[in-house]
Amino acid sequence: MKTLSCGEARQIPIIEYLAKCGYQPQYIRGNNYWYLSPLHQESHASFKVNTRLNAWFDFGIGEGGNMIDLGIRLCKCSVKDFLPLLGSGYTHLFPDAKMIITFTSGAKSPVTKENHIKLLDVTALQNPGLINYINTRGINQPLAKAYCKEVRFAIAGKGYNAIGFANRSGGYELRNDWFKGSSSPKDITILKNDNGTQAVCVIEGFIDFLSLLELKQLRRSETDVIILNSVALIGRSIEILKSYKDIFLFLNHDKAGRTAAEKLRQAGIKGIDASEFYKGYNDVNEYLDAQQRIALQAQIRCEAPEERGLGIER
Repeated sequence: MKTLSCGEARQIPIIEYLAKCGYQPQYIRGNNYWYLSPLHQESHASFKVNTRLNAWFDFGIGEGGNMIDLGIRLCKCSVKDFLPLLGSGYTHLFPDAKMIITFTSGAKSPVTKENHIKLLDVTALQNPGLINYINTRGINQPLAKAYCKEVRFAIAGKGYNAIGFANRSGGYELRNDWFKGSSSPKDITILKNDNGTQAVCVIEGFIDFLSLLELKQLRRSETDVIILNSVALIGRSIEILKSYKDIFLFLNHDKAGRTAAEKLRQAGIKGIDASEFYKGYNDVNEYLDAQQRIALQAQIRCEAPEERGLGIER
């Protein structure tokens, strides 16, 4: 995890940081973005960010400053503690929760009141913001609703919503456009058919699983599916995989994916590399995104009106 210098941190656009923390401007006037203050309760926007200066000022409390000044107030921590959080790619993203820690091994997690994720409610996926998020990942709404839930959870007493994907032990993978985490217990997900199939697909994450369905590269009626929810959990799939004849691996094209495949090989699992079709991309969803962009560009070209002359005789 990279720790940014103060100079690097100050260069991060404040409006980008606020967006990743879930804050959107109420209105924009030139270089000035006006927000409901993230620092106190209010009904009229009094928090201004000047994008030219990359500086903020809260007229409600008469304070302002740069990116770091804002971050330490939102996260309620020192500059020394804030810079690693910022350098981690905004993985904290819950200002009052300090740092969200997601563990993917069987080791005990140092859960505290500040970082513990408490599930509050699980319902059908309906939230427009969450549906929009999954659409931006290239997944259509009916498909998302068939396999995902809407999960309301709390951290440090504050409630949040996320798309939830259940594992076999009752925990959920949690995603929205600014948060990636999981509730306890962390585990793999197993989707079985009742037709006695001898084929199984092994996939790293549920977004890749949904992407395979979107691409029609996987037929649920013909195969069982194991979603690892983290390659660190590959060991939990080994005994299960030994009961299958055909094992198709849809792993990422990175070191973690190669390591997972090697662990299976060492355990005597003869998996079939099924990742050839997304060669050149890190994972299935990245490939899906690229294909959808290509299709959209082709559609735009087809629908563009033919260029016509101005009808001016020379």
